[in-house]
Amino acid sequence: MPFIALVLLALPVRLSPRRLAWLAFALWLLGGVVLCSLGTSRLLQAEKEGVALGLIALGGVVSLAIGIAKGRFLLSKTASRNIERLGGISGNLRPIRVYGARSWIVIALMAAISLALNLGGVPPFWRGAVNLAIGAALVTSSLNYLTNPRVRLLRSA
Repeated sequence: MPFIALVLLALPVRLSPRRLAWLAFALWLLGGVVLCSLGTSRLLQAEKEGVALGLIALGGVVSLAIGIAKGRFLLSKTASRNIERLGGISGNLRPIRVYGARSWIVIALMAAISLALNLGGVPPFWRGAVNLAIGAALVTSSLNYLTNPRVRLLRSA
């Protein structure tokens, strides 16, 4: 994610609020899909290391449930704040402004958790479960950009 932030910072263009909303949705969804994929592959790696398939299935289901709940009840508020912010913009902004400071902090925190798990030698089962939960939360909360009635940015013009 730091690379994406650097690319967005370096781009010399300005985007309309509607395009920023689409970019915010796409980045949030992409991050979630990547983490879900990474989490799933780590859970499958745990199976190769001797973790019982039943435990992996249970871990996957619990991770998805936690992630969906986190996305629905916590991260959806972050997405809604960003939707409100984008809805109040009248001019074009640089792509780095796709998210506010709070959202960039949340993104950095989630990336740091994933990195810490990797560097800390945590077993693949737990890394997979955490990545799957965070990914599911991001995917779930990204849907706010499509369903929030305040965002006419995505439906018209």
